[in-house]
Amino acid sequence: MWLVIVAACGDNIEPDCLAWRQWGGTAEHTGTTCATGQVLDTTLASVRYDPFVEQEWLDGDGGLSVHYQVPLIDGDDVYMLTKSGKYTPCVRPVSNFPDCYEPDELNRLDTEIWNETAYAFDGASLVEQWSFASDWKPSPYRSFEPVFQPAIAGDRIALPGANGSIWEIDRGSGRVVAHVQPFDADPGAYVASALTYANGTIYYGAWQFDQDASHGWLVAIDDSGNTRTVDFATLVPDAPAATDLCYTDYYSLGIQAPPLPWPPLNPDGSVMLPPTNPCGPQIPGLNAAPAVSADGTIFAVSTAAGSEYYSYIVAIAPDLTPKWDTSLRGLFADGCGVLVPDDDTLCRAGAPLGIDPETGMLPAAQVDSASSSSPVALPDGGVLYGAYSGYNDGRGHLVELDAGGFFVASYDFGWDTTPALAPDGTIVMKDNHYSVNAQGQDNGAYYITKLDRHLQPVWRFQSTWTQSCTRQPDGSVTCVQDHPDGFEWCINAPAIDAAGTTYVNSEDGNLYAIDASGEQLASYFLDQAIGAAYTPVALDHEGRVFALNNGIMTAVGHAP
Repeated sequence: MWLVIVAACGDNIEPDCLAWRQWGGTAEHTGTTCATGQVLDTTLASVRYDPFVEQEWLDGDGGLSVHYQVPLIDGDDVYMLTKSGKYTPCVRPVSNFPDCYEPDELNRLDTEIWNETAYAFDGASLVEQWSFASDWKPSPYRSFEPVFQPAIAGDRIALPGANGSIWEIDRGSGRVVAHVQPFDADPGAYVASALTYANGTIYYGAWQFDQDASHGWLVAIDDSGNTRTVDFATLVPDAPAATDLCYTDYYSLGIQAPPLPWPPLNPDGSVMLPPTNPCGPQIPGLNAAPAVSADGTIFAVSTAAGSEYYSYIVAIAPDLTPKWDTSLRGLFADGCGVLVPDDDTLCRAGAPLGIDPETGMLPAAQVDSASSSSPVALPDGGVLYGAYSGYNDGRGHLVELDAGGFFVASYDFGWDTTPALAPDGTIVMKDNHYSVNAQGQDNGAYYITKLDRHLQPVWRFQSTWTQSCTRQPDGSVTCVQDHPDGFEWCINAPAIDAAGTTYVNSEDGNLYAIDASGEQLASYFLDQAIGAAYTPVALDHEGRVFALNNGIMTAVGHAP
């Protein structure tokens, strides 16, 4: 049994009431504050952070394939990404989403500039104080644009930089305090994760991208600029060697893939195993911020560069020596005949119970490069992580390990989510039940779900909004009835206040407040219903709620 203790607010406001300093708010990524959220009835301030939304939307075939920074807050100071430069569109002969990510497209976004802009509240307005243009570029990718995620580090803000470096900027003036380059300006090195700040140290994952031989490190930089790096090959000693062969899946056979149902069978009737690739080295999960527990243990996730089916949750001591590593292979057996009917549609009738139909083996949860899932350090020393799995309609699994790295429980949804821990120790996360109808449209049920200590649902709050709405220049809102099954929750990191109220935004364009019992307190329409990027929410010390929608950061609360 564990319980989250949130500092009480009063005359002497505790730091967690004043600030939302990094991904998940704290180094543990609990997603909680001891401030009480305001009533959602007024736009208090708004700023545009992404001027390229229309082009990104077109390249994403109707969705924003971008991971965005959580707003960073300390008192009345707010720090947020602002994109500038030039957007280079995807060039493709036909509308085919994967074509954007062929090898000659991997660096097309280098024409953009990722700035961190400081704002301060002046009455009801957010007034720009300074802006710093980082030289950071996203690591080469084939899916969602990676996240540019700084962290507040005392009187500085640490920003990702080029070549695996970080910039440290004075929060008051915007002046450069330090530029730390652990990899000697190696042009092949990238800051691959969000930054985490704990105990006077900045932590992040870095990797060297190479089509043939990637490489990954955990980096730690203290307040004096002292730098330590450790190779993930050291942190994950139980992983297969880079030259070993790792199983992939039947999809990797391309046009030669056997017809459904799967698993395909060999001539002797045995299950055919999927093809193999060289495993490649272990590299950190793209976007995944390391979590740091109260005792200084660092939690990170990694995957084999050659196969995401060989992924790990890793616990690391403060001196960067490995404590344990736990493979995500074979933790559950809920494939064919359990979550996937063995009715000769996807799963072959009579398939071995619980196997992943895409591999013919027990399921292997994955650290996926399209995800922004980050570990959550639990009060009892354990850890939560939202891993990807495809056979359950791409829902993924939330996985819990104990302080020794042993598997405790899983929940059949977790992909691209950093769940929040409520004041009573329960867990709140999005819970999308994807389902495609005969017309090829997604018509699943979409929930925000609270889980108990055993990862069992306490309540579910379902999306029931059915209209796509857009805010017009004059402030009016026009709507079209086109989503009879509701909208997907694309929140990747919810926020919970001192009363246990959860704040989440949806693809329907609304920001929601859901009370501790699962009842809707309020909804507030932001700007547009859009196939949203995976966006987080933050709260400040006055209970103003900061939400992202359509490239606009909006502070919502109660009019003074």
